[in-house]
Amino acid sequence: MRFTTNIIAVSLQITERGNESIKIILAILLFCVATIALSKFNNSDLFRSVTKNFFRFKLLESNFNDENRIGFSASFLLNINFILSLTICFFLAFTNFVSGNEALIYALCFSAYLIIIQQISFRLVALLSGEHMISEEIGVLTKQIWHMAGLLFLIIALIWALNQQSTLAVSRFYFIILLTLFAFRYIKGIFLCHKMGIKWYYLFLYLCTLEIMPSLLLYNLVL
Repeated sequence: MRFTTNIIAVSLQITERGNESIKIILAILLFCVATIALSKFNNSDLFRSVTKNFFRFKLLESNFNDENRIGFSASFLLNINFILSLTICFFLAFTNFVSGNEALIYALCFSAYLIIIQQISFRLVALLSGEHMISEEIGVLTKQIWHMAGLLFLIIALIWALNQQSTLAVSRFYFIILLTLFAFRYIKGIFLCHKMGIKWYYLFLYLCTLEIMPSLLLYNLVL
Protein backbone atom coordinates (compact mmCIF):
# COMPACT_ATOMS: atom_id res chain seq x y z
CA MET A 1 0.00 0.00 0.00
CA ARG A 2 2.81 2.35 0.92
CA PHE A 3 4.65 1.48 -2.31
CA THR A 4 1.53 2.24 -4.38
CA THR A 5 1.09 5.58 -2.59
CA ASN A 6 4.70 6.52 -3.37
CA ILE A 7 4.20 5.70 -7.06
CA ILE A 8 1.06 7.86 -7.22
CA ALA A 9 2.87 10.73 -5.47
CA VAL A 10 5.80 10.58 -7.90
CA SER A 11 3.43 10.42 -10.88
CA LEU A 12 1.57 13.49 -9.66
CA GLN A 13 4.86 15.37 -9.22
CA ILE A 14 5.96 14.49 -12.78
CA THR A 15 2.57 15.52 -14.17
CA GLU A 16 2.69 18.79 -12.23
CA ARG A 17 6.19 19.55 -13.52
CA GLY A 18 5.06 18.71 -17.06
CA ASN A 19 2.12 21.09 -16.75
CA GLU A 20 4.44 23.83 -15.45
CA SER A 21 6.75 23.29 -18.41
CA ILE A 22 3.85 23.56 -20.85
CA LYS A 23 2.71 26.80 -19.18
CA ILE A 24 6.18 28.29 -19.57
CA ILE A 25 6.36 27.12 -23.18
CA LEU A 26 2.96 28.64 -23.96
CA ALA A 27 4.05 31.92 -22.36
CA ILE A 28 7.17 32.01 -24.55
CA LEU A 29 5.10 31.15 -27.63
CA LEU A 30 2.71 33.97 -26.74
CA PHE A 31 5.72 36.29 -26.72
CA CYS A 32 6.68 34.93 -30.16
CA VAL A 33 3.18 35.68 -31.43
CA ALA A 34 3.60 39.22 -30.09
CA THR A 35 6.87 39.63 -32.03
CA ILE A 36 5.09 38.49 -35.21
CA ALA A 37 2.30 40.98 -34.53
CA LEU A 38 4.85 43.80 -34.11
CA SER A 39 6.57 42.72 -37.32
CA LYS A 40 3.21 42.71 -39.07
CA PHE A 41 2.58 46.23 -37.75
CA ASN A 42 5.85 47.41 -39.30
CA ASN A 43 5.14 45.63 -42.59
CA SER A 44 1.49 45.13 -43.59
CA ASP A 45 2.49 42.60 -46.30
CA LEU A 46 4.80 40.68 -43.96
CA PHE A 47 3.63 37.11 -44.72
CA ARG A 48 3.51 37.77 -48.45
CA SER A 49 7.02 39.27 -48.36
CA VAL A 50 8.43 36.39 -46.30
CA THR A 51 6.93 33.80 -48.65
CA LYS A 52 8.05 35.53 -51.86
CA ASN A 53 11.58 36.12 -50.56
CA PHE A 54 11.81 32.49 -49.43
CA PHE A 55 11.02 31.09 -52.89
CA ARG A 56 12.81 33.76 -54.93
CA PHE A 57 16.08 32.79 -56.63
CA LYS A 58 17.61 36.20 -57.31
CA LEU A 59 20.84 37.99 -56.49
CA LEU A 60 20.90 41.11 -54.34
CA GLU A 61 21.44 43.40 -57.32
CA SER A 62 18.19 42.11 -58.82
CA ASN A 63 16.32 42.94 -55.61
CA PHE A 64 17.66 46.46 -55.15
CA ASN A 65 14.26 48.12 -55.62
CA ASP A 66 12.25 45.14 -54.47
CA GLU A 67 8.99 46.12 -52.74
CA ASN A 68 9.13 42.87 -50.74
CA ARG A 69 12.14 43.97 -48.70
CA ILE A 70 11.66 43.53 -44.95
CA GLY A 71 12.86 46.34 -42.69
CA PHE A 72 15.55 45.93 -40.05
CA SER A 73 13.20 46.03 -37.05
CA ALA A 74 10.77 43.52 -38.57
CA SER A 75 13.67 41.25 -39.57
CA PHE A 76 15.11 41.44 -36.05
CA LEU A 77 11.77 40.45 -34.50
CA LEU A 78 11.38 37.57 -36.96
CA ASN A 79 14.86 36.33 -36.08
CA ILE A 80 13.96 36.38 -32.37
CA ASN A 81 10.86 34.36 -33.15
CA PHE A 82 12.96 31.84 -35.11
CA ILE A 83 15.46 31.34 -32.28
CA LEU A 84 12.78 30.88 -29.61
CA SER A 85 10.52 28.66 -31.74
CA LEU A 86 13.47 26.50 -32.83
CA THR A 87 14.62 26.02 -29.22
CA ILE A 88 11.13 25.14 -28.02
CA CYS A 89 10.65 22.57 -30.79
CA PHE A 90 13.99 20.96 -29.92
CA PHE A 91 13.02 20.93 -26.24
CA LEU A 92 9.69 19.25 -26.95
CA ALA A 93 11.44 16.70 -29.17
CA PHE A 94 14.09 15.80 -26.59
CA THR A 95 11.55 15.40 -23.78
CA ASN A 96 10.61 12.12 -25.50
CA PHE A 97 14.03 10.69 -24.62
CA VAL A 98 15.47 12.51 -21.58
CA SER A 99 14.32 14.43 -18.51
CA GLY A 100 13.26 18.08 -18.57
CA ASN A 101 16.60 19.61 -17.52
CA GLU A 102 18.59 17.45 -19.93
CA ALA A 103 16.12 18.22 -22.72
CA LEU A 104 16.59 21.94 -22.09
CA ILE A 105 20.39 21.60 -22.26
CA TYR A 106 20.17 19.59 -25.49
CA ALA A 107 17.73 22.10 -26.98
CA LEU A 108 19.94 25.08 -26.15
CA CYS A 109 23.06 23.33 -27.49
CA PHE A 110 21.44 22.27 -30.75
CA SER A 111 19.86 25.69 -31.33
CA ALA A 112 23.14 27.46 -30.58
CA TYR A 113 25.01 25.10 -32.92
CA LEU A 114 22.62 25.69 -35.84
CA ILE A 115 22.60 29.45 -35.34
CA ILE A 116 26.39 29.73 -35.01
CA ILE A 117 27.23 27.40 -37.91
CA GLN A 118 24.82 29.21 -40.22
CA GLN A 119 26.18 32.62 -39.27
CA ILE A 120 29.91 31.92 -39.20
CA SER A 121 30.58 29.38 -41.97
CA PHE A 122 29.86 31.57 -45.00
CA ARG A 123 31.58 34.58 -43.42
CA LEU A 124 34.67 32.44 -42.87
CA VAL A 125 34.61 31.42 -46.54
CA ALA A 126 34.26 35.05 -47.62
CA LEU A 127 37.18 36.03 -45.38
CA LEU A 128 39.47 33.29 -46.70
CA SER A 129 38.51 33.66 -50.36
CA GLY A 130 38.13 37.43 -50.49
CA GLU A 131 34.73 36.99 -52.21
CA HIS A 132 32.71 39.37 -50.04
CA MET A 133 29.70 39.00 -52.31
CA ILE A 134 29.30 35.48 -50.91
CA SER A 135 28.89 36.87 -47.40
CA GLU A 136 26.21 39.32 -48.49
CA GLU A 137 24.23 36.85 -50.59
CA ILE A 138 24.31 33.93 -48.14
CA GLY A 139 23.62 36.30 -45.25
CA VAL A 140 20.40 37.44 -46.93
CA LEU A 141 19.56 33.83 -47.83
CA THR A 142 20.00 32.76 -44.21
CA LYS A 143 17.64 35.50 -43.04
CA GLN A 144 15.04 34.43 -45.60
CA ILE A 145 15.22 30.83 -44.37
CA TRP A 146 15.04 31.92 -40.73
CA HIS A 147 11.99 34.12 -41.31
CA MET A 148 10.01 31.35 -42.98
CA ALA A 149 11.27 28.65 -40.59
CA GLY A 150 10.33 30.77 -37.56
CA LEU A 151 6.72 31.04 -38.74
CA LEU A 152 6.53 27.29 -39.43
CA PHE A 153 8.18 26.32 -36.14
CA LEU A 154 5.89 28.65 -34.20
CA ILE A 155 2.81 26.92 -35.63
CA ILE A 156 4.31 23.48 -34.99
CA ALA A 157 5.28 24.41 -31.41
CA LEU A 158 1.77 25.70 -30.64
CA ILE A 159 0.15 22.51 -31.96
CA TRP A 160 2.77 20.40 -30.18
CA ALA A 161 2.36 22.10 -26.79
CA LEU A 162 -1.43 21.81 -26.91
CA ASN A 163 -1.45 18.16 -28.09
CA GLN A 164 1.06 16.30 -25.95
CA GLN A 165 -0.62 12.97 -26.73
CA SER A 166 0.58 13.32 -30.35
CA THR A 167 4.15 14.26 -29.48
CA LEU A 168 5.85 11.45 -31.46
CA ALA A 169 3.95 12.19 -34.65
CA VAL A 170 4.55 15.94 -34.35
CA SER A 171 8.25 15.41 -33.57
CA ARG A 172 8.68 13.39 -36.79
CA PHE A 173 6.90 16.11 -38.76
CA TYR A 174 9.12 18.76 -37.16
CA PHE A 175 12.35 17.00 -38.08
CA ILE A 176 11.10 16.47 -41.66
CA ILE A 177 10.42 20.22 -41.95
CA LEU A 178 13.81 21.02 -40.40
CA LEU A 179 15.70 18.78 -42.82
CA THR A 180 13.68 20.10 -45.76
CA LEU A 181 14.62 23.67 -44.85
CA PHE A 182 18.28 22.65 -44.56
CA ALA A 183 18.18 21.03 -48.00
CA PHE A 184 16.40 24.04 -49.51
CA ARG A 185 19.04 26.38 -48.05
CA TYR A 186 21.82 24.31 -49.62
CA ILE A 187 20.08 24.15 -53.01
CA LYS A 188 19.31 27.86 -53.09
CA GLY A 189 22.80 28.74 -51.84
CA ILE A 190 24.45 26.62 -54.54
CA PHE A 191 22.22 28.22 -57.19
CA LEU A 192 23.09 31.77 -56.06
CA CYS A 193 26.81 31.00 -55.84
CA HIS A 194 26.71 29.50 -59.33
CA LYS A 195 25.10 32.70 -60.63
CA MET A 196 27.94 34.66 -59.01
CA GLY A 197 30.46 32.52 -60.90
CA ILE A 198 31.82 30.59 -57.92
CA LYS A 199 33.47 27.32 -58.99
CA TRP A 200 31.69 24.08 -58.12
CA TYR A 201 34.53 22.46 -56.17
CA TYR A 202 34.68 25.49 -53.84
CA LEU A 203 30.96 25.08 -53.16
CA PHE A 204 31.24 21.39 -52.32
CA LEU A 205 34.38 21.98 -50.26
CA TYR A 206 32.50 24.63 -48.26
CA LEU A 207 29.40 22.49 -47.74
CA CYS A 208 31.32 19.35 -46.77
CA THR A 209 33.86 20.95 -44.42
CA LEU A 210 31.89 23.77 -42.77
CA GLU A 211 28.27 22.62 -42.70
CA ILE A 212 27.61 18.97 -43.51
CA MET A 213 30.59 17.37 -41.72
CA PRO A 214 30.07 19.24 -38.39
CA SER A 215 26.36 18.31 -38.52
CA LEU A 216 27.18 14.63 -39.06
CA LEU A 217 29.72 14.69 -36.22
CA LEU A 218 27.14 16.24 -33.89
CA TYR A 219 24.54 13.67 -34.97
CA ASN A 220 26.91 10.76 -34.26
CA LEU A 221 27.91 12.31 -30.93
CA VAL A 222 24.29 12.51 -29.82
CA LEU A 223 23.59 8.91 -30.89
